[in-house]
Amino acid sequence: MEKRYQAVRGTYDLLPAAARKLAAFLKLVTGRLEQAGFQELETPVLEEARLFNRSVGPDSDLVTKEMYTFQDRKGRLLALRPEGTAPLVRAYLEHDFTYHAPQARFYYLGPMFRYDRPQEGRYRQFLQLGGELFGVAGVQAESETLDLLNRVFNLAGLPEFRFEVNSLGCRACQEEYGRRLSEFIEPRAGGLCPDCLRRSKQNPLRVLDCKVDACRKILGQAPVVGGFLCPACREHHRLFLECLRLLEVPFLENPRLVRGLDYYTRSVFEVTLAGGGNALAAGGRYDNLVEELGGPATPAFGFAIGLERLMSVLPEPPAGRAGLRILYLEAAHLPEALRLVRRFREALPVEWPVTVAPEARSLKSQLRQAARDGCRMVAVLGPEELARGEILWRDLESGRQVSLPPETMIERLKNDAQP
Repeated sequence: MEKRYQAVRGTYDLLPAAARKLAAFLKLVTGRLEQAGFQELETPVLEEARLFNRSVGPDSDLVTKEMYTFQDRKGRLLALRPEGTAPLVRAYLEHDFTYHAPQARFYYLGPMFRYDRPQEGRYRQFLQLGGELFGVAGVQAESETLDLLNRVFNLAGLPEFRFEVNSLGCRACQEEYGRRLSEFIEPRAGGLCPDCLRRSKQNPLRVLDCKVDACRKILGQAPVVGGFLCPACREHHRLFLECLRLLEVPFLENPRLVRGLDYYTRSVFEVTLAGGGNALAAGGRYDNLVEELGGPATPAFGFAIGLERLMSVLPEPPAGRAGLRILYLEAAHLPEALRLVRRFREALPVEWPVTVAPEARSLKSQLRQAARDGCRMVAVLGPEELARGEILWRDLESGRQVSLPPETMIERLKNDAQP
């Protein structure tokens, strides 16, 4: 027997209950983002691979190990986007926002792709929501963003969480720190994993992101970047922390926090549960990336939320309205049932599910099916009620029923929170 088809390893099907939970969160977060002046901007899932080589770093793990790339029929090397910032910066430049809206704010939502080892909350195709703020050099960008995320996560019911924050300094700070970190690593290289040895020669800061226990133990003694910040970066970080305190954003300074992408400068952050674990959201400042991709010098700050991880820890949203099912007992009444369904869908808010029975069966059978499908109320088109211009309405929870004209029931449902 031929094996059944299954989802490709590292991908998943978003089933109805999970889709409803995701939709509730997206409605909350996009509403808050738009209130804060963010506009939606969506980019293709396909980009030129060289975009990520340039932005993320050609020797980064993301580019060398995790990116899905292929040549198209004209020999161009394309990539399924592994992250959202570089494509959005590309769009910012391509559509000349640097000139007509240099301080634009955008958010995006869509699938990203990385060839990574699948595990709980980590997939090879994953859904990400992110935001990018351009043209703000001061701490307003990161302070306002973390305050917004703090409010969103609180409103969504995320259990005890915190922001871990650090400053990576400007490029000059990073170069000085990189030299000192290399000096620390060199006599200890024999205890580091092969990936750390490779990273230490390409960009020493990347070794701090290693998850191997033996490496983490050695690197726990390494100097921290905060000791190499220039006066301007030190003051920037001080003001950032002061704003977080005034805004009552829960945070922890983590002097060893780095991000795995080369474009980050100065402020970086991650959102974790108080008990630890993988980051649910993260981001940072990237004041050089726009210029490195061919635009004018433009400060910028961004964030991304890993929606699969977040959904796994968020509480279930309140149940929506249970809905109305139109039942008909004779096949000849199907046209009237469809007309009634359309009438109710037009009159009631979209939050009201209104469905029609798939076929004329016994009333008992249709009532059982409606209850299994989660309907709270049914409308029964019986021949006697139709002759009087009425419908039999039954509440499946209480068992109460009454015969009323459709227009009377529509008004009752419109004025009541539940059937």
